[in-house]
Amino acid sequence: MPRVLVNMPTQFGGRPSGVALVAFRVIAGLLDRGAFAVVLRSPWTRDQLPNEIRDRIEVVTVPRPRVMLFDVMRQALAVPKLCRALNIDLVLNADPYGAAFGGRARVSVVHDLYFRTMPGRSRSREALTTDPIFRFVLANSARVITVSDSTKTDLCRFYPFVRDRTQTVHSAAMIDPDAADPSPELPAGPYVLAVGNAMYNKNFSTLARAVAALGRPEIGIVHVGEDPDEAIATALDGAPVQLTRLSRIGEGRLASLYRNALCLCVPSFSEGFCLPVLEAQALGCPVVCSDRSATPEIAGAGALTFDPDDAGALAACLRRLLDEPGLRGALIARGHDNARRYDWAETARRYEALMLDALRDTARDRATQEVPHAHPAP
Repeated sequence: MPRVLVNMPTQFGGRPSGVALVAFRVIAGLLDRGAFAVVLRSPWTRDQLPNEIRDRIEVVTVPRPRVMLFDVMRQALAVPKLCRALNIDLVLNADPYGAAFGGRARVSVVHDLYFRTMPGRSRSREALTTDPIFRFVLANSARVITVSDSTKTDLCRFYPFVRDRTQTVHSAAMIDPDAADPSPELPAGPYVLAVGNAMYNKNFSTLARAVAALGRPEIGIVHVGEDPDEAIATALDGAPVQLTRLSRIGEGRLASLYRNALCLCVPSFSEGFCLPVLEAQALGCPVVCSDRSATPEIAGAGALTFDPDDAGALAACLRRLLDEPGLRGALIARGHDNARRYDWAETARRYEALMLDALRDTARDRATQEVPHAHPAP
């Protein structure tokens, strides 16, 4: 059985980011399919891993690097050595901040290109170092996986040399559709739900201005995530809108918030995939989202879309949800249909196929190199 090293050094151990959660679901799916044995190299310890994979894989725990560029250079030496010691056939980089060498082939996953699609908002060191990292790792990857067609388009525009070996493999909703909190603490009145840390690309300030412009003080905002700069509160600018801040809540409580929200709002300027869209749709929560980047692709017909630069356009969508009979129910029904298009079992099947293709291509290339002047027997 081939052995794959899932390489994920950039994530914080015990803190489940989107990259880590996708990697864990892919690992579980690969194990269920039975075609690969899995070794995980990351800052996560065995005890921190999800139950679904904890006792089914080998674990190599490494410290999270402080400087990504230096670590990628170090991995170019360290990961091949590890692969030889553990008899690794293929390296699956959970993102491009990984290993350019090691195993018989590499497959790398690209979740987003914010440093390219929003260059003015990248820190100077990040902007300078991320590009050479991507070029180095992707150039030495037999296959590249993008999480959406939007991300694939961006990747092939900036790195055209990967076009012929890049394929989109969608993720799926993370949250258990049966998850529930028996006694959820919910806001007193109707609310718009926002999920995610308030980074620039999330554009939550536009959401705040749109809700304030509604002139309906009974409509509040519930934000699940971190907002250290108080972007939402600052944009409200004293408007009489109830703002509820939550973070690090359990799956059951989050599911209850989805089910009881007026809608999930995703006003992002840029998204690589956006899992909350599918979570909301799977749990019967209408989606109102930006018409840019990956959000309209992932939301499908189950969302109202708007220009994220236009708070008035978002406010108009919210008014439609409040005032048009039947619209909310129609969005819920279309959202359920859309969410069913995404399935983790299919995601794992696609990963497995691409990984096996990468190994076959590498074997074929090596055979050709070993017998460069071979001729058919007479």
